[in-house]
Amino acid sequence: MVSAYLESRPATNIVLLDWSNMSHGSYLVNAARNTKKVGAAAAEHINNLIESGLPIEKLHVIGHSLGSHVAGYLARDLKNRYNKTVKRLTALDPAFPAFYPDGVVMDHVTDKDAEFVDVIHTDAGGYGAPVRTGTVDFWPNGGKSIQPGCPRFAPIPLSDDNLCSHWRSWRFYAESVRNPTAFPASPADSYHKFRENPTPEVGMVYMGVDCDTSARGSYYLTTNGESPFGKGIEGIYYKSKNSTGTQ
Repeated sequence: MVSAYLESRPATNIVLLDWSNMSHGSYLVNAARNTKKVGAAAAEHINNLIESGLPIEKLHVIGHSLGSHVAGYLARDLKNRYNKTVKRLTALDPAFPAFYPDGVVMDHVTDKDAEFVDVIHTDAGGYGAPVRTGTVDFWPNGGKSIQPGCPRFAPIPLSDDNLCSHWRSWRFYAESVRNPTAFPASPADSYHKFRENPTPEVGMVYMGVDCDTSARGSYYLTTNGESPFGKGIEGIYYKSKNSTGTQ
C-alpha cells in the first residue's frame, strides 16, 4: 500500500505505526487488548502533528485486521481527548475474534469513530468481521472466504495460504490507489440480491481510495482471482459474467 501511494500519489505524506512489540504473545491477552493502548498512544502523537500544522481534514487513517481497531481507538481518542474529529477512517477486514459481538472483549471500530468510515470485508466470519461496522461496507465476492484465487485447502493457521482471503482487503485497496476505478460496487441488502439485480449500476460507487463519502450501507462486487483484481464495470454484472463461465 505504501508503494502504491508513493508511486501513484507521490505528494502523499505517510506515517507508519509499528506496534509489533505490543502484538507478540497471546492474541487475546496481548494483541487484542493492546489495541486500545496503542490507539491512545498514536492519538497523542497524531494530535501533536495536528498542533504542529498537519491539516486534520487531510488526515486519512487506515488499518488492517487488528490495525482497524487500533485506528478506531486512535480516532476515538482524538475526538474524546483532543476534540478533533478524523474525516475518514478505512478499515480493511477488521479482526473478528474478541471484537464481535459488540464489546465481547474489546470495542470494535464503528461508523461513529470518524465522519466517514469505509470497510472492506474479505474474510467475514473467519479472521474478519462478520457484520456491518462502518458508514459503508464493501463485500467483494460476498465478503467471505474463499476469495477467488485463494487456496481451497489451507489448514495451517496464520500461514500465507490460510491468510489469503484476509489479506485480499489490503491488496484490493492498494490496487485502487493505482487504479481508482478498478472496483465499482453496487448497493444491495445481500450478496444474493446483488447477484439478482438487473440494474446494478444504479447507485454504484467505487470501492477503495476514492470512495464516495456520501455512500451509505452495503455494496457488493466481484473480482478477478489474481492481480489485477479489479474487473472494472464488469465486476458488478454478476449474471453476465457467470453466464460466460469466467465468474
